[in-house]
Order: sequence, then structure tokens, then C-alpha cells
Amino acid sequence: MSPTDPSATDATEIDGIAVSVGDGATLAPQTRLGAYLIRRPLGAGGMGQVYLAEQTAPVRREVALKLMGNQVAGPLALAWFEVERQALAQMQHPAIAQVFDAGTTPEGQPYLAMEFVEGEPVTDWCRTHALTLDERLALFIRICLGVQHAHQKGVIHRDLKPGNVLVRAIDGTPQPKIIDFGIAVGGDMTGSMAVATAEYANRAGTAVYMSPEQASREARDIDTRSDVYSLGVMLFEVLTGTDAMGLTSSQAYRSQLGRPATLQATLAAIDNDTEVLAPENVLAAARSLPLELRAVLRRALAVDREERYASATALAEDLEHYRERRPLRAMPASRAYFARKFIVRHRWALAAASLVLVAIVAGALLALEGQRRAEQAAAQARIEADKARTVAGFVQDMLGGIDPNRAKGMDRALMRLVLDSAAERAGKELAREPEVHLAIERTIAQSYAAIGEPVLAATHYRAASTLAASAPVAERVRLAVGELDSVVNQGRFDDALALAEPVLGLARSLPAADRARLFAESHVAWAERGAGKLDAAITRYSDVLARQRAAFGDDDNDTLESQRGLAASLTRVDRYAEAQPLLEDTLARMRARHGEADSRTLDATTALAVMFLEQERYAEAETLLRPALATAESLLGPDHANTLIVVSNLGSAIRNQGRLVEARPWYERVLEANLRLHGPDHYLSVSAESNYARLLRDLGDLDGAVQHAARSVAHMDKAFGPDNPARAIFVTAYARVLTAAGKYTESERELDRAWKILVEHPAFGPTHSRARDVMKEYVALYQAWGRQAKANEWQAKFAATGEAP
Repeated sequence: MSPTDPSATDATEIDGIAVSVGDGATLAPQTRLGAYLIRRPLGAGGMGQVYLAEQTAPVRREVALKLMGNQVAGPLALAWFEVERQALAQMQHPAIAQVFDAGTTPEGQPYLAMEFVEGEPVTDWCRTHALTLDERLALFIRICLGVQHAHQKGVIHRDLKPGNVLVRAIDGTPQPKIIDFGIAVGGDMTGSMAVATAEYANRAGTAVYMSPEQASREARDIDTRSDVYSLGVMLFEVLTGTDAMGLTSSQAYRSQLGRPATLQATLAAIDNDTEVLAPENVLAAARSLPLELRAVLRRALAVDREERYASATALAEDLEHYRERRPLRAMPASRAYFARKFIVRHRWALAAASLVLVAIVAGALLALEGQRRAEQAAAQARIEADKARTVAGFVQDMLGGIDPNRAKGMDRALMRLVLDSAAERAGKELAREPEVHLAIERTIAQSYAAIGEPVLAATHYRAASTLAASAPVAERVRLAVGELDSVVNQGRFDDALALAEPVLGLARSLPAADRARLFAESHVAWAERGAGKLDAAITRYSDVLARQRAAFGDDDNDTLESQRGLAASLTRVDRYAEAQPLLEDTLARMRARHGEADSRTLDATTALAVMFLEQERYAEAETLLRPALATAESLLGPDHANTLIVVSNLGSAIRNQGRLVEARPWYERVLEANLRLHGPDHYLSVSAESNYARLLRDLGDLDGAVQHAARSVAHMDKAFGPDNPARAIFVTAYARVLTAAGKYTESERELDRAWKILVEHPAFGPTHSRARDVMKEYVALYQAWGRQAKANEWQAKFAATGEAP
């Protein structure tokens, strides 16, 4: 809490009447109110006088003490004061001022003791510290995440404005604090949105920042999108340095539903090249903004709330996408925007893409040639450098559209052709322009990874890392993580662990809450999980997830990916009671944010289905996997690794329900595709061989079952490494088919091998479900072999785990 000026023109209004909380009488310095000693007045908030005070017990600290003014202390004012206390008490976020204490003075005046924030209003901070555009966006994203935290707690602020968002530097980084929840309302959670009914959503706030529905004289409910509107007005001020209060008068506001609607109309007029009556400084400021940021503002400021961003997180995500040069939701969802020259007919699309690539390379070469000719003309050299940067931005946007989540069903082979052509020419013809080359190599690597080509992705990530030797640490960290992910996706788990240490070493030079550092630590945990280091993966995921939730909120994509990884790791060690709520929450949030036709939603669906399979809940798994397969084939194509994983799990769900003939085509499809795409030494091929052997055994083809199971075991060490406990799964499956084929001595040898792998691994042990599977196979083996004493021995061991044999 910091000083506010009750006479300012942006005074908070309640039911249309500006509140003046100062009646000329303020508490003198050294006045004591219980444990609080008044130092000096700070100003006025929405419903009371605010003082800097010293708390003397039970701890000593400075606080902002807010006292309700006597002249407004009626039942309604008391109710709002209680709303603010309750709202602040339930929120814990770095961007929200914390409440320490609440009560009443001996004279019956309610008070709140809050965190004292010595900061500047966000717009003042941006001006006085001359923040760059990127720095302003980064700061505003942190504000959005704080607002989202409040919304997740069911709290709608209703008075978001620069004076209620204070900024101070912490360790050299601007940190915002949202204050003054004096007119906030609590809303019922409808899906992921808080909604306050008209009964409680009376007109309150600051005129220029109010949404149309909040400013309306009619009884209307409001929801979290009203705060998104206020954020839009603030964002315009932060980006342009223009004061929104000068854009309209209070009278015009009341008659035209507010300045924000006029601001939105001004932005629309600029984009549509039409006339608009607005102050010249506003027009100049709006015109100076890039087209994409104007689109973000228009969406945030939409008069119809159905056309606005659905949440503060969605606004923050578009701003983050702008910083990363990724497509925005606010822009028209056209193929021209996402994939540039791709069109419906493939031959024309390929021809168009080829022309674009030729133009790109030609443009880059012209820029380089111009620079060489302009060695003695500095001004001309700067012009050519600008051309090269423009070319780099264009090719990044075009190649960035080669992503299944954005290309929406385009031919994967076509996307591969375009990438191959771009990759071949980039290395040869852009070698003299390292900045351009780096930008293109990074985008090519990301696009190869997106379409399921991990070997090529790793090659281009390494090339980009070499070019990025002098780039910022966060950029180098993300490139190193890209290579790590690509190696994991090839099944080279030991190689991935070797890469993990230098990745962590580089990431640790960043602050603990830095997004790139947390991204790196989460992906190292993923590599540990793949390598069978499950205890390490669970520990690391838990630590990273806690920091991501605190820094970015529960709905952030990075947070949700770590939550999914933690749940998948818990599933591997039978901790289903912990894994299931995490997976269900991840899937619900991914569906709400991205819809069903998105690879992130698909990954969350698959993870939950796998957990159901592990628990032998086969029908539930099938219910999830059938629609997921249609999505995967449409989004990723039939041969993408993630599509084949869905096919494999669907086949397993069907087989385990006894529908063997129906399951067979699914198993054969997975085996054929993985052998064709990866060869026999890949972990997906090893898994497919083992699964197919199980099916053949159930169908009575014992010779075929033994053949495929033996092939799986023969290749598993190359696929997983000699220390990975996942090998026990394939060895156990091999023993099962050997028992069925009457090869008892060989079956006993393989079961001994599987048992040793599991009981000696710290994350498994003799009570793990995989170890219990081995016990069952021992019982089955010795009964078939006619060695009942040994069968009884293993039955007793199994019973000791708490389950009936």
C-alpha cells in the first residue's frame, strides 16, 4: 500500500459518487492504536485513510494501516471493508499486497494492516526508468499473472488503474504490487471464470478504466473480463506513455459508456484507415504501436465482453507470444498469418513456399551485398542491416507456422519439404549474417521438433547454440533445452543425462524464479524420468512446480507441463492417489485454454489414460483414447510418435478387455511404423515388439510370441541403457510367453533377471506393482512346471504385499 491522492481526477467511484474519505481530521504522528504506532498519513484509498505505521508486536515492521473514515462507516461501507479484508486474506502472490492483520479500534473503526509498498504507479515507473517496449511488456505480464491469481480465488478487483499497481525494484527487477481491493467483489466460479451477479456488481470503480458492463446504469452481472478491460486501458498507457485521464471528460464518459470504448474505436479506425475524432497525441501514440499490439489492445478493450480475452492469463500469453515472435490469438486466425504462403492445394502451396524461400534468400543476399558495397558509407550499412533483420523476422513468422497446433492438419510431408529446403539454404547462404542465421536455425529446429523429427531438430538446435555463443543466457538455455528434448525423444536417455548437467549449470546463472531456468529444470526432470531416475525426477518436478505456481500461476503452460510430468512420474511408482488429481486438473486446464485439438491437451489425455491402464481401468482408458486418436491423426499425422503412442495404448485397452481380434490391427500398425521409422534399437520399437508378443500369446500363436518377445529383449539395452528399470517390463513379458510355450528353464532365468532389476532399484523394490507382476509369473511358471512347493513359496511372498494372488 502506498500514497494515493483523494483529489485526483481518477477518484474511485461507488454507485457513481466520488468518495472523499478525508474530512480534514487525520491522526497525529505517534498516535497509538493497539499494536500500531502512527508515523504519518500516506493518503486515501477507496474507503478509508491510509497511514504509515509501525507494528510493535508480535513482530516489528512497517505497515500500511488503513482506517475506515467515520463519515462513510455505514453498513454498506462496512461490508466493502470486510470484502477487502477477506479478498486480501485469501490471496498469496508476489504481485499482490499481503494483509497482515485486521480488526477494530477501541472506538469501533475497522482497520487493515497491510504490506507497505514503497513504489511508483506503474505508468510513472515506466516513464522515470525509461523502460524499453520489451521491458514494459515483461512487467505488464507479471501484473496480469497477479490479477489472474485473484480471479482464481474468485475475486474481481473492479478498480485496476496505475495508482493501484505500484512498482519497485527487487534485485534489479521491476516487481509490481496490486493494492486497494476496497471495492472488490467475490464471484461464483463458473468454469475457470469468477462471476458476480448484478445484486453485488453495482457501478463502482474509476470512470476511465471501467468496462461498459461495469459502468452501465442497468443491473448487470460482471465477471473477470471486466478486470481484463481495465488491464487493456492500463496497457495502452504503459505502452504509449499517454495518460488515459486526458482522453475524455466524466460527462462524455457517462453519456458514451466511457473513454475505453472511444479508445477501442480509435485503434480500430487506425487499423481500418478511417477518420476518427480523437486528441492528436492519442492518435500519434496509437499509430506508433506495432499492428499486433494494437490488435491485442482492441481485443482487451472490446465493448462486447464475449469478444475480449477470456482471462488475464490469456492476455499475458498473447503478450508473451509477441515477445517471442510467435502468432497471437488477437490476430486473424488465417493460414496467411500462421503459415504464410501455404494454401489448400498442396502443389500450389509447395510452389508458393518455394518462391517465398527464394525471395528470403535473395533478400538476405541483397542485404549482404549492399553491406559489402557500403563499407565506407555507415548510413547505407545501417539500412541494409535493417533489411536483414526484416528478412529474419519474416522467415521466422513463415517457418513458425510449421507447427501442428497452428497448421491444423496440413500435410506433414509438405511441411517437412519446406523445412528441408530452408535448412539446406540457410547454412550455405546466410553464413555471413550470424544474427539472421541464428534466428532461422532456431525456428527450423523448433519446427522439426513440432512435426516429430527429433534427429533433425537436435542437429539444428546444436547449430543455433553455436551461433548463440554471445546471446543472452536465457536464449542459450532454451536452445540447450531444445537439444536435450530432441535427444530424449530419440530414446537416447543416457546421452540426455550427459547433456543435463551443462544445461543446469547454465540455467543456474539465472534467478531462481526466471522462466527460462525453471523451463530447463523441468525438462531435465523429464529426461531423468525417461532414464528411470524416478526419485530424482519426482524431487526435481516437485521443486520446480512449486516455484512455477508462485511465479506464473496455476494456468500457465510451463506450470501445467511440469504438473503433467510430475503426475506421470508418480504413476510409474504406483502413487496413483497423488497422480490422478494432478492429471485430471492438468487435462481440465489444457482443455479450457487450448481446446481438444491441441498437442498439449492430447499429451495430458494420454497421460491420464496411461494411469488408467496401469490401474487396470481399461474401459475408462479406452473412452479417453478413442477421441484422442482422431485428434492425433488429424493434428500430427498417422506416423507421428505421439500418434503411435495413442494407438499402442488404445490397442492395450482393447486387448485387456478380451477383444483380441479387434486389438490385433492396432498392435501391427504400431510395430510396423516404429520399425520402419526408427529401426529395432529404438525404445518405441522395443515396446511395440513386446506388446505384440503378448497379443500373439493370447491368440495362441506361441512361436510368433516367443520370436517377438526375444527380439524385444535382445534390443532393450541399446534402447534404454543397461541401468534403466524399464527393462524389467520386457523381460517379464518374455518370461510370460516362454512359460506359455513350455520353455520353463528359460522362463525361470528371465524372471530371475527381472526380479533382480526391480528389487535393486530404489524407486521400485519388492512391493511395486511391476515386482508383483513378476511374483504372479513365478507362481504361474512353477504351477505349469509341476513344482508346487516353489509356487506356494511365491504365493506367500505375493500375499505378504497385501494383495490376494
